[in-house]
Amino acid sequence: MRKYLILVFITTFSLFAKVFSQSVDDVGKITLSIVMPENVDGLDASQLSKLETKLTNITTAQGFAAVGYNHNFVIYPKMAIYDVEASETGMQNVYLATTELSLIIKQVDNNVIFSSCSKQIKGTGKNKTAAITSAISSIPIYDPEFKAFIERGKAQILKYYELKCNDIILKAESLVKTQAYEEAISLLMTVPDVANCYPEVLTKAIDVFKIYQNQQCKEDIQRAKAALEANDYHLSLALLSRIDPSSTCASESLSIMKSAGSKVDAEEKRNWDFAMKAYSDNVSLEKMRINAVKEIAVAYYKNQPSTVNYLYIIK
Repeated sequence: MRKYLILVFITTFSLFAKVFSQSVDDVGKITLSIVMPENVDGLDASQLSKLETKLTNITTAQGFAAVGYNHNFVIYPKMAIYDVEASETGMQNVYLATTELSLIIKQVDNNVIFSSCSKQIKGTGKNKTAAITSAISSIPIYDPEFKAFIERGKAQILKYYELKCNDIILKAESLVKTQAYEEAISLLMTVPDVANCYPEVLTKAIDVFKIYQNQQCKEDIQRAKAALEANDYHLSLALLSRIDPSSTCASESLSIMKSAGSKVDAEEKRNWDFAMKAYSDNVSLEKMRINAVKEIAVAYYKNQPSTVNYLYIIK
């Protein structure tokens, strides 16, 4: 029997978070950044990719959004290969790989582990590489242990937000004082919608959005006018329709929309009419504001550095 001890996740290479595309639909969900090493002694690129796919599927199968906004909560694997044993069975040797997969959910800011689990995984193949690949492929996505692990992580993350909600609101208010409106809105929108304080957080985010609008609306008005002059009604509509009726530019925006309404074709006319209706429909207006703060959050975090050092994570 040949034994191999592979220290899988000890490496000097730079490591980065694997972050999936973010969308407005993900805002309000409890989310994770999936962290994977880019180079591991003992596993090839294909095996790492398979392991990442398994981790993604395990996460999403339990209703956890496999994305991350501020990378504060991460999920990452550690895989130990205990031995690869060759057994003679006829004309060709068959290799048996015995491994242990550990999954960890951790908060990056304070280095606290929120949930963890380990499971022994075996695989067979005609050589060592094939046996290890087989072990990774056999990782069960819907395993009860993994489900319990994910549920513990979600519960702990929710508990964190419940305890820290007031601190998040206070920090957002301090950001508003420095006119860091987008950051303030984005911070508030990291709170999941299942948290008890979410209605308060959403109200605060919309209040910040209204203040932010007063700063941005004049620029939007000028861009909308330029778009109209170029007969780009779609862009003009998009710019004008995002100007909040409570902003200082609301009356000018409404006037431009009315004057331009007769210049658009039938399809664009429906879009103009919908935007006009939203100005007088409180329900539609509230939906537009909620969507706007979510879009700001997505755009803000997409523009932030997305690297998370794996070596730091596993310490």
